[in-house]
Amino acid sequence: MGQKKKTPVNVSDLAAGTFTGVEEAELLGERIARYGQAHARARLMLDHLGGNPSPEAKKTAVGLASCGNYLHFREYYTVGKVRLHNATFCKQHLVCPLCAIRRGAKALGAYLIRWQVIQEQRPDLRPYLLTLTVKNGDDLEERQAHLTKSLRKLMTHRRHFNSGVPRAPWTELCKAEGGVYTLELTNKGNGWHPHCHMIVLAASEPSQEALSAEWQRITGDSFIVDCRPITGDPSEGFMEVFKYAVKFSDLSLEDNWHAAQRLKGKRLLNSFGLFRGVQIPESLLDEPLDSLPYWDRFYRYLEGEYRFTGESPKPKNEPQASGYEVCKPSDPAAVAAMPGRRPHKPVQPKSLAVLVYEGEQRAKGRKTS
Repeated sequence: MGQKKKTPVNVSDLAAGTFTGVEEAELLGERIARYGQAHARARLMLDHLGGNPSPEAKKTAVGLASCGNYLHFREYYTVGKVRLHNATFCKQHLVCPLCAIRRGAKALGAYLIRWQVIQEQRPDLRPYLLTLTVKNGDDLEERQAHLTKSLRKLMTHRRHFNSGVPRAPWTELCKAEGGVYTLELTNKGNGWHPHCHMIVLAASEPSQEALSAEWQRITGDSFIVDCRPITGDPSEGFMEVFKYAVKFSDLSLEDNWHAAQRLKGKRLLNSFGLFRGVQIPESLLDEPLDSLPYWDRFYRYLEGEYRFTGESPKPKNEPQASGYEVCKPSDPAAVAAMPGRRPHKPVQPKSLAVLVYEGEQRAKGRKTS
């Protein structure tokens, strides 16, 4: 039997440092499982902050308490696509892995679109994966500032030389005509270790040896540099960089909270050259596929996982909006095999119009009782 074909890359899901092709309806169950794991970590952070009396902790806890309690998907069954249509997000990506997943996916999607345009206009450019590190230290704020300052100096060398500033030093990064990078933090018991992961676009490969020597001169304490060409699908190289945007959950809860306080408001994603000016959508939801018929899929976080419920995500005391599309399932067997369904209790997904009607009937029953 031949090797199973690899799932195509998509930007709708980024979890646990990996990407999967999640627009395919058949993979919705896997996507929801990963979202459930991310939300479980957020709940642990919420519990961790429960005994913290600081205003910052209380404010963060309020956001975490309401984040990700339900997910509303729309399955566009005629094309086999699934989009996240509605959900509650706290947008505290430094402490909430679910929001970090969605934010990282949005950023990746925006930069991949720009990369496709660059490919058409500059087919001579090739992507390279560059990693820059600094020496470990006990003071996170000092180490992070050291990395940021060193990166700024490296970028200044590139900018000054390329713009013809007199006596500006040459840097191997001058070969890069564009780049995007994220910053990662780890702490494995030997102090805080901040480092940078960068995609650079160049017509010729930057010299790792020259970059290492220059980085040593700039930082004064670090020479470890890794630069390698991205082979195969370039999208996977971009994934390698953007996956670090969601890896704060790899830290202990205590370290995660400490890092979130120190890094709040700081820029952990940046770009230059041909990648400058990329706009990342504010919304963490997926773009809808207008004019296509769909099934609504409602999931609630119950007993440690997302479960398919068919319930409306709106509170009971909030009036339901009218004008929902009534969709006709074209394949009942596909509904029966829908990932996330409880096998012991078959559930036929209901349209929102039906849910509204049933809610009105229940309300009438309460008034007459």
